[in-house]
Amino acid sequence: MQGCRTVLAQGLMVLLGLMVLAGCGGGGSDGEEEPSRPAVAIAGVIEIEAGTRVDQDNADALMLSGAVAATEPQSLPPEFVLAGYVSNGSGLYDSGFQYFQDPTDQYLIPSSAGFTFRLQAFGTGLNQTSPVEFLVIDPNDQELIRTTVNPATLSLPDTAEEGVYQVQIRALGSVPMLYVLSAGRTELVGAQSYQWPDPDFVADEAIVRLRPAAGGPRIASAMAAAMTRERELQPGLWQVRRSVAAQRSLSATAARAETLAWIQTLRADPAVEWASPNYRIRAFTTPAGEPIYTDAALGQQWHYSLIQAPVAWQLANGGQGVRVAIFDTGLFRSQSGWHSDLAANVDTLLYDAVDAGLPVDPGSGLGDSVYHGTHVAGTVAGVVNGQGGAGVAYNASLVPVRVLGGDGTGTLSDLIEAMRWVTGADDDVTKAEIVNLSLGGLPCNEPSVAGTLQSLIDLGVSRGMLFVAAAGNAATSAPSCPAALANVLSVSAVDGAGNLASYSNFGPTIDLAAPGGDATRDGDGNGRSDLVSSTSAGVIDGALVEVYRGLQGTSMAAPHVSAVLALMKEVSPALTHAGVLGYLTDGQLTDVSCSADCPRTDTLGYGVLNAAKAVAAAVSGGAPEILSASPSVVNLATEAGGAASANVELAVLGDYGATIESVTASASWFTATVTGTGVSAGSPQTLVIDLQPSELEAGVSVRGELTVTYQTDSRRTLTLPVIGQLISDQQARDAGRHFVLLVKPEPVLNPDSNQLVYEPVAQQAVAADQGRYQFSFSSAQVPPGRYLLVAGSDLDNDGFICHAGEACAEYPVSGLLQEIVVDEQTSLQGLRLTTSYSRPTVSASSPDLLPRPGFAGYPLLPPVGRIDDGIRTRKVR
Repeated sequence: MQGCRTVLAQGLMVLLGLMVLAGCGGGGSDGEEEPSRPAVAIAGVIEIEAGTRVDQDNADALMLSGAVAATEPQSLPPEFVLAGYVSNGSGLYDSGFQYFQDPTDQYLIPSSAGFTFRLQAFGTGLNQTSPVEFLVIDPNDQELIRTTVNPATLSLPDTAEEGVYQVQIRALGSVPMLYVLSAGRTELVGAQSYQWPDPDFVADEAIVRLRPAAGGPRIASAMAAAMTRERELQPGLWQVRRSVAAQRSLSATAARAETLAWIQTLRADPAVEWASPNYRIRAFTTPAGEPIYTDAALGQQWHYSLIQAPVAWQLANGGQGVRVAIFDTGLFRSQSGWHSDLAANVDTLLYDAVDAGLPVDPGSGLGDSVYHGTHVAGTVAGVVNGQGGAGVAYNASLVPVRVLGGDGTGTLSDLIEAMRWVTGADDDVTKAEIVNLSLGGLPCNEPSVAGTLQSLIDLGVSRGMLFVAAAGNAATSAPSCPAALANVLSVSAVDGAGNLASYSNFGPTIDLAAPGGDATRDGDGNGRSDLVSSTSAGVIDGALVEVYRGLQGTSMAAPHVSAVLALMKEVSPALTHAGVLGYLTDGQLTDVSCSADCPRTDTLGYGVLNAAKAVAAAVSGGAPEILSASPSVVNLATEAGGAASANVELAVLGDYGATIESVTASASWFTATVTGTGVSAGSPQTLVIDLQPSELEAGVSVRGELTVTYQTDSRRTLTLPVIGQLISDQQARDAGRHFVLLVKPEPVLNPDSNQLVYEPVAQQAVAADQGRYQFSFSSAQVPPGRYLLVAGSDLDNDGFICHAGEACAEYPVSGLLQEIVVDEQTSLQGLRLTTSYSRPTVSASSPDLLPRPGFAGYPLLPPVGRIDDGIRTRKVR
């Protein structure tokens, strides 16, 4: 039976689709007639995400064609997302599957101003990476970009010519690479993640929220039996650890996988409202070189001059009387006390959530033992004492709060504990006016983050506190928390010329930018790399002593913002988060030239921090009273010409009112109405935006603007970008040949790779037809049992589907796997899945989704040999 099923799935399926062969099934026994199974066990359709295309000479296609690579450019629509493959050579993966030579891919794309091209490259089954060159040529054969930065983005300016652009992707290294290339409106490109969520977390630990009915001093008995340690972070919220008996000696990957399986059992407990991993947070710094000169003017001139700090110092007394909490690794301390360039400003309030002692910075494993918290604190409030450097808010009080350990990482549970302390959640006494979070990496909208952590930040904001966080150093638009949470200022990093740093995150959650440095650039033209200089420690002549060091990272950018807020708080103690947003959107906090309703970008937010303007605005009086919109960009799309609409909430940011005077659409393809004209604190209004598809050209998105004119302290306007699209690519959608698999639901450890893999039971290969895939498994192929249904492309031909850069579909929704049961009597037909290159994020809308540590994809069944009609099958493993 197994041999017949394998040949059917691996051989003829490639050419003929499903065929039921006589003799593959079983018969009755002793002449008694048994009920026959349905001919079809499982069947369904796989839809393809809008705009999806595939490189025509990917490795899977080259295998079928005899490794003949395309020589002509491939034409694409103006908006798409495509996955492809390039390689300078051919060879074998460890699995025995082949890869083929295809050094260059070329595409022709009609485009115009306001569109963006974006490339992100990924490794293949060799588990190695090589550089990939991204080249874009305009309609006049002028080169616009040639880069090996990964990911790489090119946004066409307003002056860009309309026409056909050429994009080339080249392999520069010795190993094959996958990539995802996308093009479209700037607001739409780069918003998706093409890798499975894999945030780091502590093995054998979890954070659990109990249901109210399960309250009391003890957790549920069913849970308690599996625990050896309990810590209540706040009423009903527990940090728990697996019992020693349940723990085994496993590899790190296997231990994390078992932790996730254990958390699934916690979620099944009726006493549990939610359970999540105890995620790790990390410092956002990039060590860059040796300690620099101790001369403060020489070392710090570029980043303080860039934000006009010397002018701001003439307007405020260094942040006198303002407390800034530094959530980090602590502060360097020797036998004589705190670092001498910080000691005078260290507050009596301090907290250590890691070791419950003094928040002493132990150094870290980042590079050459970076004293991360010490460095951040020096940028905020280094003392002016005639030695070393100085902080932007040199008279502010430092409240050291240790939440990161010696390796520069910490846990969500420690962060929650420290946040409760600083916001006064337990004693109603706030410990700081400003909180600097030069850390991140948490999955946004996980209940423990979007719920617990967000509620504590909201509590602090309601008590007048301000929160600033580093956006992250992954050069991605994927949101990183806590920076992407509401009521937190998210800060990207710039070099000495005010340009986005090569490593800095970007995207729709960025509020503003500040100096973070870039070791690869000399933006200020002083002959040295752009590094941010601040206090640190290091070993000199065998002794650990105070030093000054240059670093780069969004961790270095965030404290510049926190320090400027301290200067503003000094001259305007009543300043609130709503007031800061008012200054920000009116152009009074950054170097932009606008005076109201300023535009923002996904790289620098509302611009690069300008300390002089910010403090001057705070000195002059109250913050502007403005109206905010959520969401801030509206996307309207319909595939069949049907209706499409979106709701936007209009709200004020403080205790004041607004009157909406008019709502104006810039084009006839959308209309807008508002539910009411009066907006006040706690009473927002809803703006309803409707698409008029008859006004659109099929296949090309358009951009318009919706202008809301309103009255607060003065007449103001709020402008919302609106993107409209009449989708017409249904029949052309193609994500590459798909392998549809039924796999056993429990992964097993592969001893060769030391990774957990899902064992396939049945397999079928299908091609896109009219923009979708159809599949069907016969009862002869599928024995009764429990399975997971998955499908995906194998563009690198390594024998695995669904890893980064390849299409993937999981039933019923990617990221939320659900078992299906095959029995003797039932035929499961009409199953529907959707395939795409994008990967889900850990979010509140998918509370069951967990990370996938070390996920290598789903393995295909071993190939059977070759078919004698000239089409080559995969090499036998």
